Amino acid sequence: MRIRPSTRVPVAALLALCASVAWAQAQTPYERSMQQQQLYDLQQQNARQQMQTDQMQRDQQWNQSVRQSQARAAADQAEAQQVYETWKRRPPLEPARNPLLGRWNSLGNGGKQGGGNDMMALAQALVGGITAGLCDQMLGRGPIEFRPDAVVAIGANGREQVRYHADYRGGGSRVVVLPRDAGSFTHMIIDFSAPDRATVAAVGCRLSRSGDASAQPAQAAQAARAAQPVKWDLVLSRGGQDGADAYVDRSSIHRAGHFAQMASLWDFKSRQVYEGRSYLSARNEVEYDCSSLRSRMLSARAFADHMGHGPVTTASNEPLQWQAINTGSIFHAQWKTACAPS
Repeated sequence: MRIRPSTRVPVAALLALCASVAWAQAQTPYERSMQQQQLYDLQQQNARQQMQTDQMQRDQQWNQSVRQSQARAAADQAEAQQVYETWKRRPPLEPARNPLLGRWNSLGNGGKQGGGNDMMALAQALVGGITAGLCDQMLGRGPIEFRPDAVVAIGANGREQVRYHADYRGGGSRVVVLPRDAGSFTHMIIDFSAPDRATVAAVGCRLSRSGDASAQPAQAAQAARAAQPVKWDLVLSRGGQDGADAYVDRSSIHRAGHFAQMASLWDFKSRQVYEGRSYLSARNEVEYDCSSLRSRMLSARAFADHMGHGPVTTASNEPLQWQAINTGSIFHAQWKTACAPS
């Protein structure tokens, strides 16, 4: 007779299953609770390890973004310096051929900068790129006037403030502004889309001309006259080793109400030193209150040689607080000139 294979569960497996069931049934509630707690702790440990791994990846991405942003900023600065040197070697732009001279409205940046992933954008914002905030640094907001020797901001009350002194290059549809004492940027390339519309290349600052564009020939002629060498008039001389001669530029006097502004020059008898930098003369833009004896310095440039010649050794465009003027002082002599009835 033929015997069929048995389909019954092997005895060993059956015994193991019974033992497992018996052990599970034998667990106390406390033992089952401890087993569940161990399982929960293991899950939490795995979750913390995953969070640490994710954080390390984010940190690596952040550091890489910062390094890339810093490298781009350094490359941009080197390129900006090279562009500045290239334009500096070119012939100066004559005022009569400079379409930028005159008064404009600074409208800020017309486009939204940035792009790419959020991590890169945040890194650029924190590190600071070469173009970050340059519109306000270069031009500010509101009326601004390009003059043959300086870029001047016009306040709401008509008061003027020299932002920085400048030279010009180029001509036609592109004028390059080379600041002498701006500090925060090396150059500004301005492209004209129309006689009354212009944009700062690479940065996007927009400019619209104030007034009638047909008046520009007259403005250019006025600018050309303003570009003539300054005629300094001596108003006071102090002798001695520490003395100085005080000069004023009468053609620079600008009055608004009971306020007046004027360029002045101090020529020192002996070399002066400020923060380790020596100079023999200083050119100042000063505002005077003609209703009382007080004045405030708007900007100042110190020169290595006499009478405003030689390289600039130090400069400041930060207006100072109003100060009382002592009778008989250099400021008093200048105040009388600036506030004299015209």
